[in-house]
Amino acid sequence: MLLDELIESGGNLQKGIELNKKLSDAEKSICQYIIEHLDQVPYMSSRELARLTYSNPTSILRLSRKFGYANFNDFKFDIVLKLRDMHMPKVELNKNDSGLECINKTAQLYDNIIARTKNNISLTQYDEIIDVLNKCEAIDIIATDMNADIAHYAQHILMPIGKPVYVYENQDLQVHASLNVPSTHVVILVTKTGYKRHILDNARILCRRAITTIAITPDDKGPISKCVTYTIKAESNETFVKLRDVIFSISTKFIFDLFFTSLCAINYENTLNSDEFYNKTVD
Repeated sequence: MLLDELIESGGNLQKGIELNKKLSDAEKSICQYIIEHLDQVPYMSSRELARLTYSNPTSILRLSRKFGYANFNDFKFDIVLKLRDMHMPKVELNKNDSGLECINKTAQLYDNIIARTKNNISLTQYDEIIDVLNKCEAIDIIATDMNADIAHYAQHILMPIGKPVYVYENQDLQVHASLNVPSTHVVILVTKTGYKRHILDNARILCRRAITTIAITPDDKGPISKCVTYTIKAESNETFVKLRDVIFSISTKFIFDLFFTSLCAINYENTLNSDEFYNKTVD
């Protein structure tokens, strides 16, 4: 892809743009503007970007196609995500890292993963997901091992909203749930790979039954994404392979936290009343 070529040819993106012969001077200027305005570009139309770069919408479309995208919308969102990701410092654990170094690197890891997870989310799709979660009668979560622990965390934080959450970690119970959950429920499948046979089998059963499903997985183009209603991409990759479980956990918990805050905002009064009633009952 052209973006990779630009980085490799110059050692960094700005240098790569200057040296690349496939880009005209006008296109180089547009690229430079995008790099310097990453936060604004996703909200611009091709006409707006053309005006600000003293070019025209046809030039913007031509540049988008040079980068391998069919249109400007696909180009602007994907390229901004990749450019933001490039600017995030990599976290690497080294032998004999001090306690302070480990603390700082872990804090940086959290910042990186939350930023990447946020950048992965399509706002349009997210609004649809929150709408179905808010309207559903209950939420069922299919997950195993560490993912089941995260599911129980979600079960706990969603309790004050008054939304019943059921966690299925046993494979037989997962199949039973997939065969029997009512259409008024939403099922969330949490998978670190998206390729586990039993998770895919459950997704296919739910798909045949036309149950609304959400997959939380790092592979948003994998086989499970073809069997579910929505896919939210969670992070799992980092320089140090042993951190992948930690990364997926941070990312997935953040997604459930987003669900909670959005549903809480929609059901603000009910959440407050529920919390007050719980505190009085416990006291």
